[in-house]
Amino acid sequence: MSKFVRRFLSFLLVLQLIIPYPTFAAAIGEFTSVVGEVTQTRVKEVIRPVEKSPIQLKDIIITDQASSAMMVFSDNSTIKLEQNSNLEIKEFLFKDKSRTGIFSLAIGKVTASVNKFIGGDNVFEVYSPTAVVGVRGTGFEFIESKVGDATTATVTCTEGSLTISALSPTGVIISTSIIVAGQTAVISGGIITVTATTAGTAATAAAGLSTAGAGLSTGAIIGITAGALALTGGVAAVAANRSSSDSSSGGGSSSGGGGGTGGTGGTGDVKVTLTWSGTDDLDLYVTDPCSSTISFSSKIAVCQGFTGQLDIDSNANCATTSTSGIENIYWGTGAAPRGTFNVVVKKWPCGGTGSSPFTVTVLKDGNTQTYSGTVAYGSQVTVTSFTR
Repeated sequence: MSKFVRRFLSFLLVLQLIIPYPTFAAAIGEFTSVVGEVTQTRVKEVIRPVEKSPIQLKDIIITDQASSAMMVFSDNSTIKLEQNSNLEIKEFLFKDKSRTGIFSLAIGKVTASVNKFIGGDNVFEVYSPTAVVGVRGTGFEFIESKVGDATTATVTCTEGSLTISALSPTGVIISTSIIVAGQTAVISGGIITVTATTAGTAATAAAGLSTAGAGLSTGAIIGITAGALALTGGVAAVAANRSSSDSSSGGGSSSGGGGGTGGTGGTGDVKVTLTWSGTDDLDLYVTDPCSSTISFSSKIAVCQGFTGQLDIDSNANCATTSTSGIENIYWGTGAAPRGTFNVVVKKWPCGGTGSSPFTVTVLKDGNTQTYSGTVAYGSQVTVTSFTR
C-alpha cells in the first residue's frame, strides 16, 4: 500500500472521529407538512424543520400545543405527529428485501399509514412506556397519555390488523392481543381492553359523521401471557344518546352536525356547549386527555375506550345562516375519559370580520360552569381547562 493511500485512509478515520456520524447519515424520510411549533433534535442540535426537511435516524421530533408534523419515509409509509407529542426514530432501514422501522412515542399521538411490505424480513413497531404495536401494512392511531403517575395507551386500527403488547414498568411484555380494523385497544397497568365497533359504525365514524344509538362490544384481556388469552365479553354503549329531554337545557330535540341548530345536543358525564348570536360560524374545539381534538373537522375521537363526538355544528361553512348558533361536544353517562380537557373557540366569518360574543357551558359530572368571551376573525380563544 502506497504512502499516499495510507495517509488518505488515516485522514478519513480521523475525520470520522471528529465529525459526528449524523453529518454523513442519509435521509430516511422528509417532512411533508409542519404546522406551529415543531422541533427536531439531532445529537445536540435543535432544528426547526420545514416542508421537505430531511429526517435521519435517532431524530427526536417534538410538537407543541396546536402544532403537528406530517412525515413520509423511504418505504412510502406516512406518520402524522399531533400536538404535544414526542417521537424518536430509533431504527429505520428499507433496502432490497428487508424493512425495519422502530419508533418510540414518549407521549402524545401518532396517526400512521404503513405501506404494505411483501416478501423478505419486515419489522415495523411503535413503542411507548405502556405498550408496543406491531404493524404490517396497516393504518392506525396510537395515543400515549399520562394522568398523574398512571400512563395509558389507546390504539385504534383503521386498516388491516395490529399486534398489541402491554409492557411492565421495566419494559417486559406481559400481555398480548390482536386487533383488526374498527377495533380499539386501551392498555393500562398490563391490562388490554378491546372494544369492537358494531357493523356499520366504523364506516360512519371514518366519514366523520354522527353515530346516534350505535353500540360497542367490549372484551377485557387481563394479565395475559403470550399464548394464553382470557377474554370476557360485554356491551358498552357509545356516548351517543341524544335525548330530547336534556336535563341541562330544559328540553329540545337534538340535530346532527352539518348545520343543525335545534336543541342543545347530546349529554352525559362531560358536555361542552358553545352558543352565540349572529350569522358567523364559530367553531368549538375540545381536546381530550389523550390529546385528540374534536371539532368540525374531526367529529369523533376515542380516548381510554370512550367515544366523544360533535353532534351540532351551526352555520357550518357558512352554508346556513342561523342567528342562534350552537355547537355541542359530549361524552355519555359513564362513558367519559379521566384527565384534563381543553376548550378553545375559533371564528370563521360569515356575517363580518368583527368580534363575536359567545358563551361556553361546561357540564362535568353533574356540575355546570358557564364562561363568556369574545373571539375575533382569524383568531382563537382558550376558554378553559378542566380535569375529572
